[in-house]
Amino acid sequence: MPVNEDGDNNGKKENLARGDRDPHLPIHKSIQKPGGLLCDEGWCVEDDLTHLLSHPGTSRKRVLVLCTGGTLTMSNDPSQGNSLAPVQGALTSYLEGMCELTDDPEMPEVVAHEYSPLVDSSDMGPGDWALLARDIETNYYHFDGFVVLMGTDTMAYAASALSFMFQNLGKPVVFTGSQIPLREPYNDARKNLIMATIFASSDTVTEVTIFFHDRLLRACRATKVNTCKLLAFDSPNIAPLAEIGINIEENEYLYRDPPRGAFMVRTEMDTRLVTLRLVPGFDDAMIVHMIKAARETNLRGLILQLYGTEASEAGVCVVVMTQCHTGGVILGHYATGQALKNAGVVSASDMTLEATTTKLAYLLGRDDLTIDELRSLIGVDLRGEMTPEDQLSPPPLASTYQKAIAKKNRSRRI
Repeated sequence: MPVNEDGDNNGKKENLARGDRDPHLPIHKSIQKPGGLLCDEGWCVEDDLTHLLSHPGTSRKRVLVLCTGGTLTMSNDPSQGNSLAPVQGALTSYLEGMCELTDDPEMPEVVAHEYSPLVDSSDMGPGDWALLARDIETNYYHFDGFVVLMGTDTMAYAASALSFMFQNLGKPVVFTGSQIPLREPYNDARKNLIMATIFASSDTVTEVTIFFHDRLLRACRATKVNTCKLLAFDSPNIAPLAEIGINIEENEYLYRDPPRGAFMVRTEMDTRLVTLRLVPGFDDAMIVHMIKAARETNLRGLILQLYGTEASEAGVCVVVMTQCHTGGVILGHYATGQALKNAGVVSASDMTLEATTTKLAYLLGRDDLTIDELRSLIGVDLRGEMTPEDQLSPPPLASTYQKAIAKKNRSRRI
């Protein structure tokens, strides 16, 4: 039976004691120092890490830029063989010279905070994502929107994680970065930063997003698709929220409705999960051994990337997803899928790998959900991360009736 995010199963929720924390739950920490409260009515922190950009306009909007590092802030470091590395303080000096941010009266007031030390995104994990979430929570009522600057390698994971950590988010949170450092004469960093700031001051965007190159994407629908082109991100199963050309073309029908409850943040994530990409001819005995050893290894989640296990007894949530860039998994259409469904396996529908892993880690980190409630919530659209199964395109060889029903359901969504 489906449950909502609060774990309410039609009044039959099995309450779990919040004080009984799983002793095996991983503790995630960040090497970066939290920013804390950076602005309040009438004052803003100004120190070596936090700067208020001068602004001559009368805009009442205020945007907080949180910088963790990444290519955008990088320069050649002689101490590391002249390889690229984040440079502390570089962002602030560049921002102060960007007249688009400081001279245009229509732009929002910008407060920029650099974390210390700046890090490459490949060194970031759940502890760093939680730090970002808590700093946004602390400053939530003092800013109209937020920009997060970081490296691109794990941006889709970080942005997806924050999508699930934030419940009833009512303001824009825009992740961005660049493929070319801001210090280079030709770069993509400048436009990405400017457009992210514009969208962070929007009145209609109320979710976590990624802006990159020429499009605004829903964070929990985005994935990195290219390492050497400026169009580095895509959302394969849903259109961009907005595209940038001569004008800003917004797909307003995709925007999330304003929240109806109070803003809440849950940062606990249980990362005791494994993702396996299966290939033809694989020895499935390895998976069986992994499941049977779950009690000794404390494995909580298993994500299988299939191409087209008796897990429930060990208390492991097994999720299957497609290996394809577009489309999703519909269990039960084929005999193999029906067997997986009967074994307690749940479908990731058309979620990205980034959304699937962070959603599962977020739900596993909830100490108020039973394993059955958790499995049910995997199939519930919490943040716009998935298409409900009855609205997915019908699989090959589906009946005419099935195709007609699917077409009708998709038209209702629009």
